[in-house]
Amino acid sequence: MKKLFLAAFAVFAFASVGAQDFGVFANYVSNSFDGDDNASGFNIGVLAEFSISDQFSVQPEVAYTSSSDNDFSYNLINVNAMARYNVSEEFAILAGPQIGFASGDIPDALDDAFGDDFSSLNLQLAFGLAYNITEEIFAQARYGLQLNEHVDGIGAVNTLSVGVGYRF
Repeated sequence: MKKLFLAAFAVFAFASVGAQDFGVFANYVSNSFDGDDNASGFNIGVLAEFSISDQFSVQPEVAYTSSSDNDFSYNLINVNAMARYNVSEEFAILAGPQIGFASGDIPDALDDAFGDDFSSLNLQLAFGLAYNITEEIFAQARYGLQLNEHVDGIGAVNTLSVGVGYRF
């Protein structure tokens, strides 16, 4: 019964949402391991934007992220739920959780370096800015603060991402 109620609530909530936009994006990603070491890479993904009002919207995203340094590489599937506050028609402030799930052979690839200290779940709280270059093209920058121990013994794995996207 509880699941039925939640499903019905979700349907009615999204049915009342105003405009909806869909798009794709690509970002350069830089991961800092406790401030000392860095890994860089990219992510590509899809997004939807559901307007709640002229200033507020919800922006769920799904992205593939690949990062590497001299010693190892790893890939994540990220599921993000960003709250978006439109300061103006051009600028927006973004905030929300970013959840990364290890994909492929990541735990095996990092086993030599970290053993059982590697977690396949990467949980971050991200803050960022978006700039609408045109109605379709946008630029964005985010900083993700690590909330869980993704890799024991190396501290936080914080993420900076900068990129562009296209709304259909």
